[in-house]
Amino acid sequence: MFLQKKINRAMKWSRERRMRADGRDPEQEALDAEVSRKGKHETLPSMEELRARELEELQNEPVSGKEIGTMILSAFLTIFPVCVAVILLMCAVVYFFFIR
Repeated sequence: MFLQKKINRAMKWSRERRMRADGRDPEQEALDAEVSRKGKHETLPSMEELRARELEELQNEPVSGKEIGTMILSAFLTIFPVCVAVILLMCAVVYFFFIR
């Protein structure tokens, strides 16, 4: 069908809205359906366990020289225009209030 993704998204939104109106949590229902569909009866890890795993993976991964250069460049490109705008604004205020 031509707009199948949009139709599926609208149907999912409608289903979640109806579940919330009935007092059920759509996210929990989706997790339960996923677990029953796969046939696994194991418990899902808690958020603390997932965060601990992710933090451990990030700590074990080394940072290369290219990544450091990229981080410095992106910080410079983010902060520099803001600093220039603030300095220009301060100069304009000084010019209009004290020099004119």
